Amino acid sequence: MTPAVLRPLPDGEQIWLEDTPLTIGRDPSCDVHLDVASMSRIHAQIDRTPHGYVLADLGSRNGTFLNGTRIETTPQPLRDGDEIVFAGVASFRFIDPAATPAAPLIGRLTGVWIEPDSGTVWVDAQRVDPPLSQRQQALLELLDRHADTHVSRQTIIEHVWSDVAADGVTAQALDSLVKRLRSRLRPLQVNGELLDVTRDRGIRLRRR
Repeated sequence: MTPAVLRPLPDGEQIWLEDTPLTIGRDPSCDVHLDVASMSRIHAQIDRTPHGYVLADLGSRNGTFLNGTRIETTPQPLRDGDEIVFAGVASFRFIDPAATPAAPLIGRLTGVWIEPDSGTVWVDAQRVDPPLSQRQQALLELLDRHADTHVSRQTIIEHVWSDVAADGVTAQALDSLVKRLRSRLRPLQVNGELLDVTRDRGIRLRRR
């Protein structure tokens, strides 16, 4: 069975989880050596069980966070696409190749795929979790309907902020929304930038 990997965020050389248990910490003896002051000497551990991979904090001072929630010494199951943050400074994406074959059954292998019924968003066969905010979702769905075509800023404002007067939405509000959406998509992108922002032409979602 192909082992899972840890992929540093936003980029870096991925770590194959071939031999477990795998320790993470500041001590050079750790399997994953992170020479960062806020890391504990032996900070956390990943193990492989008959039911999949699990992550446990080893009593670190600054904590181990799984999808934004601090975990304790009780091992927590890892799922494909999970984000792990050690001591608030070292971020990784957990990728389990054994789980990815399910993704193509519901959409494309590359680019953005939005499930028609649930609205669940996939980026390069990885699910966006937690879900996007309401306005982020509305923006992405609009861009997806016009993929590979620039959508004007005015059209976006009228669609995403349909509940308020268009002249009450500032350019800064739209720029901020695009920035937040881009920050949610980027950690999952494998084949380059998806959003193309041009001041005079608008915003485009690359189909790939």
